Amino acid sequence: MNTVAADIAVRVVTTSGRWRVAHAVAVKELLDIYRDARFRWLAALTLLLMVCALIFSVDQVQRTDRDRAAAAQGDRQIWTAQGAKDPHVAAHFGQYAFKPQSPLALADPGIDAYVGSAVWLEAHKQNEVQFRAARDNPLSARLSSLSLAFVLQAVMPLVAIMLGFAAFSGERERGTLRQLLSLGIRPMDLLAGKGLAVVGVLVAMLLPAFIGILISCFMFADSSMFSLGDQVARLVWLALGYVLYLGGFAALALAVSALSRTSRMALVGLLGFWLINCFLVPRLMTDVVRNTLPLPTALEFRQAIAQDKKKTFGHDESHPAFVAFRDRVLKQYGVTRVEDLPVNFRGLSLREDDENGNRIFDRHFGTLQEAYYRQDLWRAAPGFVFPLLAIQPYSMGLAGSDTRGQYHFTSAAEQHRRAIQAIVSDDLIRNGRYGDSTYVAGPDLWARISAFSYRPPQAWWALSAQAVNLFVLLAWCLAAGLLAVYAVRRLRPV
Repeated sequence: MNTVAADIAVRVVTTSGRWRVAHAVAVKELLDIYRDARFRWLAALTLLLMVCALIFSVDQVQRTDRDRAAAAQGDRQIWTAQGAKDPHVAAHFGQYAFKPQSPLALADPGIDAYVGSAVWLEAHKQNEVQFRAARDNPLSARLSSLSLAFVLQAVMPLVAIMLGFAAFSGERERGTLRQLLSLGIRPMDLLAGKGLAVVGVLVAMLLPAFIGILISCFMFADSSMFSLGDQVARLVWLALGYVLYLGGFAALALAVSALSRTSRMALVGLLGFWLINCFLVPRLMTDVVRNTLPLPTALEFRQAIAQDKKKTFGHDESHPAFVAFRDRVLKQYGVTRVEDLPVNFRGLSLREDDENGNRIFDRHFGTLQEAYYRQDLWRAAPGFVFPLLAIQPYSMGLAGSDTRGQYHFTSAAEQHRRAIQAIVSDDLIRNGRYGDSTYVAGPDLWARISAFSYRPPQAWWALSAQAVNLFVLLAWCLAAGLLAVYAVRRLRPV
């Protein structure tokens, strides 16, 4: 018993001693970093970039929200001021569904500028999203866009590299590495201390950015549409993703530094990886996925829908499908003429045609979205090695500015369009008379049709969609950490 207790005591003392060594190394590294004027300038410029990106994003989001609110209000006024008219004519008159911008678009605007922000809702047709900001912006604005996501994904890895590339190689060049190891300091304790220092500095630089996003969310987010608690949850998971992303770079920098004979070799190798990860591979994978998993062109997509729509009757009363539907309705009500039906047959036929069309739209738009998902999945697959491919979709997904978020909005808009069609068709069925072209509905019907109100999905929905990318980021960080452990275990005093 005494032997066991003594063994535990030795282990505690040993562990405590190793922690003191790691702590001392971390403090020494932090002092060196602080005294290095080059790093102070780099950190200051990076923080300045973050502040500028956040200010630009706040201005952009506020301007877009104002324009969107004014457009939605004007469109609602136009809809309710239609006056008396045929309900189906009003359905063709249509209205817009505007997408509210996610508060976390401050951090990552994603694809918002390229996919549009409003859908035209009209009878018999599921339209694509319109009003792409990227198309409206002048060339200078498109080339000079700066986002916080770009700073975090491209600039911060460079900071991690600059912090870690000379951690071991610099000690080796100065001859202090041999002295440290000769004193009995374990390489793993050196790695722990240096890793704590590098990661600590990176986290300290991330904190102001995420605190700024959090404050902006509380100040500018519309709480009637976006739950602040949900935005905080998204932000926490977003921060975790970036910690894994940058933690992997910190571990990689330490590993390469331990494996390289000189700091120059370490820096060149790390900068090469940074360039490939941030600029070459994303473009290369985009081209590979586009060529191996091609999407239909807009023309091909619309032609395929139009081909299927020919099987429905629309307004064509001589179409075989129309005749078959009419016979089925007459049989159902036990009459021989549509004039004898207790309900308006025109309303019934419009509702039937809408339901047939909806099934066609669901099939084609669903297939297209699945193709988008496959492209996203394969593009992110090499993220274990090149983590930008994983952090990009993860960041956009948590920010609500990715293809899944866009599809969630367009699906909600389409459900609203179908609800409008159902209301006006039901009004025609109940109140109109077959062959009577004088029936009109009043403004009270337009007012009963509520304005489009979009509730974005909750954080768990976005997180479940990005679980694979989160796992990839975790694997990247662990792999880089294991490489660092392997590299420092090879260190020898002579």
